[in-house]
Amino acid sequence: MKDKSTLTIKDMLGYTVGSIGDSTAYNFVISFFSFFMITIAGISPIVAGSIISLAIVWDAITDPIIGFMIDYSKNKKGKRRPYILKSLIPMATSIILMFLKVDLPQAQLNLYYLVLVLIFWTSYTTFNIPYYSFGAVLTNVDNERVKISAYREVMSYIGVLCASSIPTFIVGKLLEKGINDSKAWFVVGIIVAVITTITILIMWKCTDGKEPIEENTEVEKISIKGFFNQLRDLIKLKPYLLVIICALLTNIYLTLFNSNLIYYAIYNMNTTEVKASVMFTVMTISSIALIPFITKAVDLFTKEKVFISCMMFSGVSMIIAKFVGIPNVFWGCIYVVIVGVGTCAYWMCIFNFLYDVMDFDEYKTGKKRDGIIMSYYSFLLKLGGAIAAWISGVLLQTGGFNANLEVQTSATLNIIESLFTIYPGICMLLAGAVMILTPLKYKKMNELRLALAKRRAGEEYNQDGFDDIV
Repeated sequence: MKDKSTLTIKDMLGYTVGSIGDSTAYNFVISFFSFFMITIAGISPIVAGSIISLAIVWDAITDPIIGFMIDYSKNKKGKRRPYILKSLIPMATSIILMFLKVDLPQAQLNLYYLVLVLIFWTSYTTFNIPYYSFGAVLTNVDNERVKISAYREVMSYIGVLCASSIPTFIVGKLLEKGINDSKAWFVVGIIVAVITTITILIMWKCTDGKEPIEENTEVEKISIKGFFNQLRDLIKLKPYLLVIICALLTNIYLTLFNSNLIYYAIYNMNTTEVKASVMFTVMTISSIALIPFITKAVDLFTKEKVFISCMMFSGVSMIIAKFVGIPNVFWGCIYVVIVGVGTCAYWMCIFNFLYDVMDFDEYKTGKKRDGIIMSYYSFLLKLGGAIAAWISGVLLQTGGFNANLEVQTSATLNIIESLFTIYPGICMLLAGAVMILTPLKYKKMNELRLALAKRRAGEEYNQDGFDDIV
């Protein structure tokens, strides 16, 4: 890890380009897989929600195991890059097959999509955990981490564009040309898989030689006892517990908001997929435009204050939207821009919160456990998605949603509106409030990182002033 400012723009871009693939795959599946199963593949809302939830139960097992394996890897080519490369083929293949409509009896059909989503999330985890933990070893200089977050955020929103605006636009245009909806979604599944694979391969190539070799020495032997001991120790860390609770709440709101945007546009606004893509596009462009402002705000204040303020602003606005209404695409665009303030602040700050936890944990224990720290964050993020998918499925089914009807009942429309506004708004508000309690404040973390750098170098360092957080 570098203790001085040595990263070039090329280094940062080479690493963060992987966020295009990460964001494209993740957001495409989160936003449209449930919609595809319910409206195209012929699976009931409650079963579709259950399939997604079961996949996250599987993730409860694989996330910490993969994180633990990364931390204790002895691979001479690095702890992280080999896992990233191995994830690509199963991730791309599963995306394509998940958006393929197959003619099977109902039980086998349900099993088909369950198996594929299990493969997707396992391979995504195998990429995602080493990719984001990589950021912790590229540099431990806080302003460089903020810059990396800014570049990564831009790349992520390019991925959001590839995962939301482009697919809905292409599907709409293919439908206008007379191509049926199942073939249209299969085409965009292939496009998403190609974008994901190419961008992650570019990142993998650009980060060659960037992973510290010294991390691969003197690793402990992997054991089941050691695995569970680490889980127990990490859960006791208050700063880490707060971050993963924030992640859980955040992905509930993200999944509810993103997955129900297309329902709201088509059924509540009575518009088309092409016009819905306008809202996705505005959301992406406005979020990219917000990045320099949020970066500057972090410089002027602190990431904690900026994060909490933005999340609460967007959360309150979403709750208000339930009562004032979003009548058309124009107001829908205004709404997604306001929501984007909190969303942009989340992705700008959350990994720096995690890197703070990694530094804090290393100072406290003398161990580097970035893989398993990232794995629990990843798990709680996806657990939030599972909870949201299950809630959506249950509420849509009990509310009488019928994919064969062009016009839904008023009760169904009311449920869709709540899933798009007040429910995610409450979760967003709570996610911001949770981080008020973190003890890892800006000034204290700078002092801790300085002491940690001296300890790594074998120099004497001041241990005073950390009693309140260690």
